[in-house]
Amino acid sequence: MTKKLDILIIFFILISCFFIFLVDLELVLAKDENKIYVGGNGVGNYTSIQDAIDDSNSGDTVFVYTGDYIDNIIINKSITLLGINRSNTKISGSKGIFSILIKSQEITISGFTIQNSNVGIFIPDSKFGSCNISNNIIKNNYEGIRITNSSNNNICGNTIKHNSNIGIVFYNSKNNVISDNTLINNKKAIYLGRWSSYNFISNNNLTNYTYGIHLDYSFNNIITKNIIRNGDYGTYLTSSKSNNITKNYIEYNKQSGIYLSNSDENEIFPNLFLNNNYNVNQKSKPPNIKTPGFKIILVLLMIFFVILFKKNIKIYP
Repeated sequence: MTKKLDILIIFFILISCFFIFLVDLELVLAKDENKIYVGGNGVGNYTSIQDAIDDSNSGDTVFVYTGDYIDNIIINKSITLLGINRSNTKISGSKGIFSILIKSQEITISGFTIQNSNVGIFIPDSKFGSCNISNNIIKNNYEGIRITNSSNNNICGNTIKHNSNIGIVFYNSKNNVISDNTLINNKKAIYLGRWSSYNFISNNNLTNYTYGIHLDYSFNNIITKNIIRNGDYGTYLTSSKSNNITKNYIEYNKQSGIYLSNSDENEIFPNLFLNNNYNVNQKSKPPNIKTPGFKIILVLLMIFFVILFKKNIKIYP
């Protein structure tokens, strides 16, 4: 009897050790996956996206379940912020300056509705870049995405709509990609300002805007294979040159398909134009001398010198 009891005790010890091993293995595997969860019903899941980001390490994925998250989020490490469903996983900036502020390199943001702030996603400095913003709905902000002094970012596959000023805005930003996005009902769909150069804008669908794509003091950008329709100005260039604007569908613009002001040396053919008020409208260059009435002043001066010259001429017999 004692021998059987000893065997039974040993058996239970072995079973307990096995279960402890499985639990430890599960914890190790969970740690190796580098995933942190927000929302949902899991034990230990975070309720705040910002708290999860604060406790994460570079290389981690912060996985967010469906819900309404009201916060102004700062991402200051190289992580992936991933929503389970972009229509039902919502980040609202609560009318603040931003919904998401990026302050690191190589950040991915995907799978969210980002709404109700001054700027939906903001990359503010050259120290921060090489980020991927994809498969989001960005709506009801003043500006959807703002990128300043930043390079090598990819903005792909987003729906950007109903932003009261600009959908995507760059300032002094280079070597970025804007592709396969749908932009609806933004005053300016895409704006490249103040020396934003060498950017690639392709395969986007732009509708219902005042300015579809506006380049201002921006150079050497490629704008190709976009659908730009149902606005006032399809593509609008001011003081911008050496841009390639080709193979776009530019349709139903009330003012101009392509409007150029003080912008030359741009490649603007071939494009497909349909039912624009003007397909291409190029404002003439300003004259070299801009002083009002300069020619009149010049003529009067010439007359004055002729009269003065004649008075001082002596004619000898």
